[in-house]
Amino acid sequence: MMQAAQIRFLLKIHNKTQRDVARHLGVSEAAVSQVINGNCRSELIEKTLARIMGVSRKVLFPPTLAA
Repeated sequence: MMQAAQIRFLLKIHNKTQRDVARHLGVSEAAVSQVINGNCRSELIEKTLARIMGVSRKVLFPPTLAA
């Protein structure tokens, strides 16, 4: 799993911010931050972040084995 700082760095490379992602999805910046920090899961936010960065969602947010 990528660290939060790595995800933020990739967003910066792609000229995007957490605010941009939140506005595009109609969610709060806090929700995007929570997903990036690994405090919660959101398929929609995870897919969007992965698409922006051009990587697989599983690279950014691997599935949990708790299920």
